[in-house]
Amino acid sequence: MIVGRLAENRGVIVDVGGGARCAFAEECPGSHIIAVDISPSELERNRQVSDRRVADVTECIPLPNNSADVVSSRFVLEHLRGVRRFVEEAYRVLKPGGIFITLFPNKNAPFSLINRVLPTSFARKVAYAFNDGAAELGVFPAYYEYCSPRAFQRLCREEGFTAVDVQVMYFQSSYFYFCFPLALLSLCYESIISWLKVKSLSAHVLVCARKPAEKGEEVDLERAASLEFQLGPASLARNLSFHSK
Repeated sequence: MIVGRLAENRGVIVDVGGGARCAFAEECPGSHIIAVDISPSELERNRQVSDRRVADVTECIPLPNNSADVVSSRFVLEHLRGVRRFVEEAYRVLKPGGIFITLFPNKNAPFSLINRVLPTSFARKVAYAFNDGAAELGVFPAYYEYCSPRAFQRLCREEGFTAVDVQVMYFQSSYFYFCFPLALLSLCYESIISWLKVKSLSAHVLVCARKPAEKGEEVDLERAASLEFQLGPASLARNLSFHSK
């Protein structure tokens, strides 16, 4: 995971939307990981982190100014109303030179468009019926504020982040595995947009942004992010699985 590569097993990592488990805990054994989630019951199940804090990150990340080395979120952004405030808070709590990492679905991807049209109650029933992990993880309303490569990159720069690197992944057929014709159609679609390099229609977006450093060595965000997405569709599907949260 990219968090492990950038954290270098040191410092304070804020796992926004940490919930019941931390996806990168095993890769950061020397770091102080703080899981932040709006659900107390989910956090109570998390035994992989150093600290757990209940909060709505669109209001406040419960840390002092300039106290974190990395702020990370994974399939959280699309569920937030108040994304700009979240980005402001991430900037506030990061130390100078700190890294903000977020992974989210592109609002223009077919599965996102379908999710935006379907009522949450119906989407939940469909997910529970066709995805084994959905019942355990839950399905939450999605709003997709700033959930596109260009929109989120612009937002990060407006809030003061520099060296905002954006990587995209086109693979999305796994969302349609329950229906072979749909999966095949999706595979053809993603092959075309990947070949044409249409980032605006990509499936997932990974953004790494740096808070300006006062001094010290710069972090090669582009290289770290590129390494993560060079792992390919199979790795992405394995590491990210169902993105209900």
